[in-house]
Amino acid sequence: MSLLEIRQLSAHARLGLWRIDEHPAGAPREREHYAVNRLLLAMTGDETLTIGHAPSGKPFLQSLSNPSSALSQLHISISHTKGYAVLLLSETSEVGVDIEYRSDRVERIASRFIRPDEQVETTMQKLLLWSAKETIYKLFSEDNLYFYDMRERGVANDILRMENIRREKIVEVHFEVSDDYVLTYAF
Repeated sequence: MSLLEIRQLSAHARLGLWRIDEHPAGAPREREHYAVNRLLLAMTGDETLTIGHAPSGKPFLQSLSNPSSALSQLHISISHTKGYAVLLLSETSEVGVDIEYRSDRVERIASRFIRPDEQVETTMQKLLLWSAKETIYKLFSEDNLYFYDMRERGVANDILRMENIRREKIVEVHFEVSDDYVLTYAF
């Protein structure tokens, strides 16, 4: 397993990407959990931080030694896919991140998340929209959004404009496409 990068996205937000390229003992979920914890340590330098989960499933940070630590107050979003783990941290705002390995499996579920007023045709466009909606779902976790509660409102310069219809709020979702994965994030 190896750290690919830690990137400063803004004055208050950082993204870390980890390649799960070795196969230590354990099930895939255990390897993903291990990768996320290694990434958290690489990004914060704090061995006492752990990741907890609210009843909703939303992750949060907690410090084993200092519950009031500034690091335990960071906003966090996590995603993993075949071979990769990603972590997004922000000091000031909610965040959302998603990573999906490139394949055509999204075709099987496209009708469940694409609204009739969204114009997506190619498998890549569908995968990008799926990932962006996962990111918005995490960003607005308290809204408990359904896929039809989110709508794509335009694409330009590696940014998808996504609308949370319930709030009538448009958010910029940044995206990257590599040979292996699609990555989306918002903060």
